[in-house]
Amino acid sequence: MPRIRPIEDAEATETQRLLIESARVNGAPDPLCARIYVRSEAGRNWLRMWNELLNGGILPIPLKEAVRVLISTKHFCGYCSTVRSNVAIARGLTEDKVLATMYFETSDHFNEKEKAALRFATLFKAGDDAIDSDPVYEDLKKHFTEEEIIELALLCAQTDGVGKFARSLQMRTWEEACDLQPLLRARAGKSAVK
Repeated sequence: MPRIRPIEDAEATETQRLLIESARVNGAPDPLCARIYVRSEAGRNWLRMWNELLNGGILPIPLKEAVRVLISTKHFCGYCSTVRSNVAIARGLTEDKVLATMYFETSDHFNEKEKAALRFATLFKAGDDAIDSDPVYEDLKKHFTEEEIIELALLCAQTDGVGKFARSLQMRTWEEACDLQPLLRARAGKSAVK
């Protein structure tokens, strides 16, 4: 059971129900997360912003979903690592490609632009100073416009920060996620070695 109780249908307002339904249709976040976040005005506003960031903008939605899942697996969020965007799937993102984010640099699933985005996401998650360098931005500028870089960075920031909160809520433990997707265990093992 999550650490904050999900709202029940009978107690939800029309706005809360609409946001929960939007989460069901979009898939990321899923209704469980939405049922918790809609309890507060800040959570409702975040859900609206997140839907626009993940499913709007100019970057391809499958790329943004791959970035989201990569960051989620790096902080071992069982919930975020196993939830999938229905919008990204409808636009061609496969589970094989999502799981290939664990070894994206050597994977044939990704083109150079996608690898640059995943490198940035990896560095973003690595620590406060990891993206603070000219070479990082030179790499990005080979593949992305400045508008796209801003969108990518904000996606990374939201995924990292809110993902930590989601993980702490215990909507799904890392062990439960590994039971759902056994390849996550391999990712955890490689992280432990480093």
